[in-house]
Amino acid sequence: MTVSWWRRDPHPAIIRTDVLIVGAGVAGLCCAREVLARGGACLVLERERVGSGASTRNAGFLMRGAADNYAAAVRDHGRERAQLLWRWTEENLALLRADGIEALPSYSARPSCLLSLSPEEETEVRASHELLARDGFDSRWVERGSDDAWRTARAGLVNPHDAVVNPVHLLGLLRAPLGDRIIEGAEVCAMEREGTEIVLRTAHARFAAPRVIFCTNAYTDTALPALRGYVAPRRGQMLALLAPGLRLEMAYYANHGSEYFRAAGDGVVVVGGCRTYHADVEAASEDRTTSLVQHAIEAFATSLFGRTFPVVARWAGIMGFSPDGLPLVGAVPGEPGVFFCGGFTGHGMSLARRCAKAAVAEALDGTPSPFGLSRAVAARHRES
Repeated sequence: MTVSWWRRDPHPAIIRTDVLIVGAGVAGLCCAREVLARGGACLVLERERVGSGASTRNAGFLMRGAADNYAAAVRDHGRERAQLLWRWTEENLALLRADGIEALPSYSARPSCLLSLSPEEETEVRASHELLARDGFDSRWVERGSDDAWRTARAGLVNPHDAVVNPVHLLGLLRAPLGDRIIEGAEVCAMEREGTEIVLRTAHARFAAPRVIFCTNAYTDTALPALRGYVAPRRGQMLALLAPGLRLEMAYYANHGSEYFRAAGDGVVVVGGCRTYHADVEAASEDRTTSLVQHAIEAFATSLFGRTFPVVARWAGIMGFSPDGLPLVGAVPGEPGVFFCGGFTGHGMSLARRCAKAAVAEALDGTPSPFGLSRAVAARHRES
């Protein structure tokens, strides 16, 4: 989106604070809470409404790990980096529990399971289980489960300490202590510098602070030109099935994380994915469902459960993918005082709280994040 000249107040008020945060999804709200916990002042600028992006459009998984499985992460990123990422997702849930998430009515301590539907996937997921054990992570290898997810499954890796939640409830919890520090309908149309301050212009006001944290994830291209092209928008689609007789004891990932599903209460099962089979179409920032992907999700569910169920809702959300699948957290190169927290590659629920803690630590203390942006910048320079 853009902000026309006609909408801009010619004499905007100037509002100052310690830290400006752009984006009121999980990451932005968590950054604000971190700043307040340190005794600082902050404002959160949100172009639409709290949680209007992917933060309220996901499956509500609070699982350990990230894209695909641990063996794949070790192969792609090295043992040390994979270990750190998995530890951060464990710490992410611990931080949310400290925030009070367990009191939410939709919160449930529920194991997650990486379900193997093919011999190739079984081999890799078993290797993940063995690597996790060697690196001190608790996991279980299950040859056969007892619920309706196991009709054609071969085996599964269980993360026993994971959880699920309604993401809308989570956003409500995170925003509660922030009050009027959140300014909705405040789309940033310009960033300027005035002395030691960074000034963000919206249609009706100018906001100034010595530090700014962008938590814009998939919409970073329009919000922060300095990072244009570093976070790729990817559309994810989901649907809800009315399946009162279906029993699912865990939250499931399948086909290397391409598909995912869980029971959501009141006889509803949410199912998502199939993006990877239509990657050219889903490399998009338009929030809409497509018949191609929706039909693929329905076909997956029918194949998995052996029967069809009525669809009661369909929706989409735009995720932000980093170049290497690791989060991007820390100072923006070439932009003093500007920081970024995003690039969660489809795992914002499992990473945003911990990444927000790291982003604020770097912004306020100068503590560098282990997932800093310099690696993405270096990769871009090598490509060019």
